[in-house]
Amino acid sequence: MRTSMPFLRKLGKLVLILFALFAVYAVWASYAEPPRIAIGNVVGPDEEYHVSQLIDSGIDLVNRTRAEAGDGIYRRDAHAKTHGCASATFTVNPSTDSRTALGVFAEPRSYKAWIRWSNADPGLHSDWAPDAHGMAIKLLGVPGTKLLPAEANEHTQDFVMVNNPVFIVRNIEEYTEISRDLGNGGTRRYFFPGWNPLNWRLREARLAMGLLKFPPPRNLLSDRFYSLTAYRLGTGNFVKYSVKPVPCKGSDDTPGRWAGFGANALGASLARQLCGKKKYCYDFMVQFQRTDRYMPVEDPTIEWDESASPFIPVARIEVEPQDVSRTMTNHFCENLAMTPWHSLPEHEPVGALNRARKYVYPGSSRYRRCQNGFGFGEPLDDGSMTFDTRPCTATEAAPQAGER
Repeated sequence: MRTSMPFLRKLGKLVLILFALFAVYAVWASYAEPPRIAIGNVVGPDEEYHVSQLIDSGIDLVNRTRAEAGDGIYRRDAHAKTHGCASATFTVNPSTDSRTALGVFAEPRSYKAWIRWSNADPGLHSDWAPDAHGMAIKLLGVPGTKLLPAEANEHTQDFVMVNNPVFIVRNIEEYTEISRDLGNGGTRRYFFPGWNPLNWRLREARLAMGLLKFPPPRNLLSDRFYSLTAYRLGTGNFVKYSVKPVPCKGSDDTPGRWAGFGANALGASLARQLCGKKKYCYDFMVQFQRTDRYMPVEDPTIEWDESASPFIPVARIEVEPQDVSRTMTNHFCENLAMTPWHSLPEHEPVGALNRARKYVYPGSSRYRRCQNGFGFGEPLDDGSMTFDTRPCTATEAAPQAGER
C-alpha cells in the first residue's frame, strides 16, 4: 500500500495536467477564428453536387417529421413547428440614407404582409427544448419581376430571419454534412466526428449552444431576429437584415412577460397577446458591409460588427390585434412558403447557403404542399387567406426553381 501511494499521486497529477491542457485547448479551439476568406460573393466548384445532397436531405427530414408526428401531415424540413401567423403592415420609412432607397425600400409606402413565427428544428418538440426560433415576413402586392423564373410574376417579397446573429456552419460542405446528420436523427457526429479531440468542431459547438436558446425567449413579440446570411441591396452593396421590437407610436413599452411553461407556450402566448387590444411594432433594419472590416459574405458564422456598421431602420412593422388561430385551423399558415428567393433582384440573396436555398426551399415546400394536397402558390395581394395556386397531385414530382 505504501509503495502504491506515490504512484497514485503522480498519476493523479498527470491526469490533472492533461485535463488542464485539454481545457485550455477546448477554450482556444472554441473561440479561435477560422481562416479568413474573401469578403465578396464567391461561387465554389462543387455547389451543384452539394445542392443535390441538400435536396435529398430536406425530403428525408420532411418524411421523418411526418412519421414522428404520426398525424399524416408533411411539414417543413426545418422550422417545422408553427407558433403562429399574423397579418401585418410593413411601412417603408422616408429614406435617410441614399444607399437604402432601392427595391421595396425605394419610396415610402405600405405593404400588407404575413408573418410566421416558428421553431428552427425539424421536429415538433416542446417549446422548452433548446432551439432557435424563426420569423419570416412575406410582403404582398410587390410589383416587379422576381428572381425565380417559375415565380417571376408573383407579387411577394420574403425576408427570412432567426433570433441569432450567426449560423453554426461556415460553408455549403458543412451545411450538407450537418443536414445529412439531422436526417439520420442527430448532429453529434458533425460536432464530434470520432474520439480525436483535434477533429472536434468545438467552435461550431459553441455557436450551436448560442443558437439553441435555453431557456426559450421570454416572448416572441419581444425577441430580436437576424437574417444570418447576406443579401445585395442594389448592385453595389451587401447587407444583412434585422428586426427589433420597438414601442408603437403612442406607447412607451414592448412586451416583456414570460410566455409560460407549457410545451406550446410560445404559440399560446402569441395568440393570447394578439387577441387583446394592443398592437405590436418592430423596426426592420439593414446593416451595410464595410470592406475595410472583416465582414464576409460566404461565412455566416462571422458576425458583422454592429459597432462598426450600425443597423439602419428602413421600415416599421405593425401587427394589429387579431385572432391568429384562424390561420392555423384552415391550413393557411402551414401552406405558406417562405424563401429569400421570393425576391426582387435588388434584394438578391448571396453566399453559398443562400444559393443552395434557391433550390432546396422550393423543392421542399412544393413536395410537402403537393403531398398534403394543398396545391402551391402565393397569397393574394389583398391580405385574405387565399392562395393563387395551381393544383398538384401527391405523386407529382416537385418542380425545381426555374421550372413550370
